[in-house]
Order: sequence, then C-alpha cells, then structure tokens
Amino acid sequence: MKIKNLLDLSAGLILAVLSRVIYPFRHIRFGRLPSHEIGHYATNVEVYLCERDAFAPNNRRSSDFWYRNPDGPVSNHQLDTMWSRTIRIVSSPAVKHADQISRRLPFGSKFSISHHDRDAHALFDKTLPHLSFTKDEIDQGEKFLDTLRRFPGQKHVCLAVRDVSYKRSQFDDHDPIRDEYRNSDINSYKEVARTLASEGYLVFRMGAKVNHPFEVDSDGVFDYASNGMRSDFLDVYLSASCEIFISSVLGIDSIAEIFRRPRVLTNYIPIANFGKYGPRDLIIPKQYWKNDEGRFLRFSEIVQSPGGLGSCTNSYEYGRSGVGLIENSPAEITQATRELLALHAGLLQLSSEDEHRRKVFWDYYNRLSPAPIRSAIAGQEPNIGVKFLSENPHWVT
Repeated sequence: MKIKNLLDLSAGLILAVLSRVIYPFRHIRFGRLPSHEIGHYATNVEVYLCERDAFAPNNRRSSDFWYRNPDGPVSNHQLDTMWSRTIRIVSSPAVKHADQISRRLPFGSKFSISHHDRDAHALFDKTLPHLSFTKDEIDQGEKFLDTLRRFPGQKHVCLAVRDVSYKRSQFDDHDPIRDEYRNSDINSYKEVARTLASEGYLVFRMGAKVNHPFEVDSDGVFDYASNGMRSDFLDVYLSASCEIFISSVLGIDSIAEIFRRPRVLTNYIPIANFGKYGPRDLIIPKQYWKNDEGRFLRFSEIVQSPGGLGSCTNSYEYGRSGVGLIENSPAEITQATRELLALHAGLLQLSSEDEHRRKVFWDYYNRLSPAPIRSAIAGQEPNIGVKFLSENPHWVT
C-alpha cells in the first residue's frame, strides 16, 4: 500500500509539472468535485460550466480533469452518472495529488478549477441545462409516474423540508443545535400538499433522511422519503421534471435549480442570502421575533442590529441576541405556492402597492451589514411573496 501511494504521489507530481510544460499548447486544469453533498454537486458544477461557456466559449486549448471528493461517499449516484457523461471525471488518485501539488506550485490557480454555488451572472436564464436524461432514463421515470397518475400527463410537485436529521449522518461532530435555526416543521406543509393534490397535482415529499413521516390523508400526496419509493434515480428525475419545487432550502432542491425548475423557498434564513437566487424563485423568510417585547422585528431593525443579525448562521447567536425565529404559517406557504404557480404561468399581476412594497424591501436589503449577496446583473433578484409582504408590514418598515 505504501508503494502504491508513493507511485500515485509521484504520478501526481509528474502531472502537475507536465501541465506547466505543455501549457503553450494545452491548458490542463484539475478540480475536486463536491460529490459528497448533493446541493453543491449539482449547482457548483452547473454554474462552472455555464460560466466557462459564457466567458471562454472558444477555448479549445483547455482540458479539465475532475476527481470526486475522496473524504466522503458520493451523495447521489444518478447525479454522478449524469455528470460522468458530461465532464471528465478521473478515478485515479494521481489526479487528486496533481491538483494538491499544483495548487502549491507557482501560478497554482491557473491550473486548478475553482467553483461556487451562485449563478451570479444570471446564466441559468440564458442557457439550457448541461445535464440530460437518456431515452431509457426518461422511460424509467415516466413509467414510475404513470403507475401513480390518475390521468395522462398529470403533473407533479416536489416538497422538501429540512429537519434535525439533515446531514447528521454525514458528520460525526455535527452539532444539531447550532444549525437548528434552519429547520422547519413538516406538518406546516400539509395544507399546501392537500391543496395541490385537490387541484390535480401529484405531490412528493422528498428527502434521503427525514426525522418524521409526512402523514397526509389525501390521494396524490406521497411520503416518498419514507414509504420505500425513494431512489437516487428518482431523486433526480422527479426534481428535474417537477412543475415546481417547494423547499425550506436544502440540497435536493438544487436539482430543480440546475434543470431550471421554479422553486418556492419557504422559511428562508438568513435574510442576507436572498440575493443568491434568481427571478425563477419566490421566497418568504422566517420571522425574527423580539423575545423581550413580544413582537416581530422590523426589517429596519435587522438592518441596524449590531453583529449583523441579517447574516447570522448560528442558532446560539440568535439566542444570545434575544431573537426567536417564527416559521411560516401553513396559509403563508400555500399562498406563496399559488403566487409562484401564477408567476410561472404568466398570470401573476402586481398592484402599484405590491411593486412599492417590493422596492422598499430591496432598499432595506441593500443596506444590510455585512453586505448582503447581490446579483451581478441588475433586475435578477428573486421574487418576494407579495401577499406575505402585504400581511407582514414589518418587512417594509
């Protein structure tokens, strides 16, 4: 084993040096895939490919060699299979060593692939997805749906809600309390599931690990995460082909994102990350409750709060700040979903008051400190629930 490791390390060194020697003729880069997390494995690679196509479309000298994260299992094997058909993924440890060595040599960044999870240049709206299903995969996915459909062509909606089980199995040192601020109660989504089912949709509650079953007495609502239906293939197929995806923001909804499917992002927090999303998405935030006064914090107070409350990513910090977090009500979730369906169908009409409230919301947002995430392209912000703003005036004061 030691000899093999030494040979792999030596091969990596040769590759790192060779990439520089042949640079005038061929630009070779190495990159580690975020294959251990489904959200990043989906979005980061898609964003990278969109940006490469947009900003270096004719760079025929470039060759990218990717390798999977060696420190964790592949998060979804169907996604991995589809990326393997699209990019060059190499299993040899020599590529990992080449990347690690290359980053430490002069001009390391030139020979390494960097990637991120934000479509900052709004390229998703201008391009087609880089992933596609084979005919056999489409047949497999549609065969599954046809066993559940009550009429031909019946559309489906995906629903995923983060709870305490999320990522617990991935990390031995995971502190569930620290991340509790992002969790939500799946029971708050029963109303929207029943409503959609009554209107003719199939509804799938998604998730590889969930803490509680989703028990809804309604034809057309399936607790896919718990009832034995779930598979890596269907995780991808259902998310990629859904009419909309309702989420409390977790990795699986990134599959819908890279396939350009509209999303309702509910119970969103922290508020300063809103700008990460685009006009295909509609968001409603968790509420910030001022414990000592028994009222909601106004957005202007969040903007002025010491310590950057709008960017807080730690449950303990919210507690120390005297702030409780209130989840979206079932009615708010259902209304936001109706708004996205109307928006997606081109039927959402905004009054002048709606437009004004949205403008005020974004004016406050842009004053957050630390500076919030913003799109590099003007007018590419996500949609804020108009009914939510109307019924929660503290977000525009």
